[in-house]
Amino acid sequence: MLKKYKPFLRAGAIDTMAYRFNILMWAGITVCEVACMIFLWLAVYRSSTGGMDAEIHGFTFREMIAYVVLTTVFGFVTFNNDTLWNINTDIKKGTVGNYLIKPISYRGKFAATSLGNLLTMTLMFGVPMYTAALVTLGCMGFLPGLTFPAFFAHLGLFLIAGLCASLLNDTIAYIFGVLCFYTSAGWGLNSLKTTIISFLSGTLLPLAFFPAGLREIVKWMPFAGMSQNPVLILMMKYDLAESLRCIALSATWIVVLELFAKILFSHAVRKVTVHGG
Repeated sequence: MLKKYKPFLRAGAIDTMAYRFNILMWAGITVCEVACMIFLWLAVYRSSTGGMDAEIHGFTFREMIAYVVLTTVFGFVTFNNDTLWNINTDIKKGTVGNYLIKPISYRGKFAATSLGNLLTMTLMFGVPMYTAALVTLGCMGFLPGLTFPAFFAHLGLFLIAGLCASLLNDTIAYIFGVLCFYTSAGWGLNSLKTTIISFLSGTLLPLAFFPAGLREIVKWMPFAGMSQNPVLILMMKYDLAESLRCIALSATWIVVLELFAKILFSHAVRKVTVHGG
């Protein structure tokens, strides 16, 4: 059965390699973004009580810089996803009907494509960028003293959490894509999705900075597992028990969201209207 989806897995990898220049441009933009965030947090800590030695919501200045760098790299590698746009295009062109009559799952098509994309991004950019970031941050003392057994244990958990984050991102993108069956506002839906994920996943700001009540709610939502939790696992801010809890929570949300996406899609296809007929 999985053989039916191998072409989509391969297509996702080829599509990523076909637009290497665009990805390199985004990599350059990402570097500029990291630099701006470093200067921002430098100003925040300098102006805080205690100065550069202050600890704000559980983060020292060094830990915050490591968090910003690793979160940005993680987002660049993991969130490179076109599922919503592809669904929107299928609806506008009317090609969605071709997939509905084929012996494949419409959802499985996008899941396989996204997995191929993730594998390519990880090998081409993730491995060198993570290596450079970890070595640089470690040499500068921005990461805690590492012992190899503990680090490799957390690295393994980080890889699992990263895969869960990618699946969560793709599932949420698919859900927003299915909403395009009800509206042609693909751009608006994508902007809404990006804003929600960036804010609630800890990409823009660690969740520890949220008000206590909101922080407790967001902690149990799927978004924390899409950025903050994998990065904090890699930084060894979570112990093994907490890391496993975060992974289990993300896995549970994947199942719940996939079931919701299936129900939503089964309803949406009965109301689909494509341009031209």
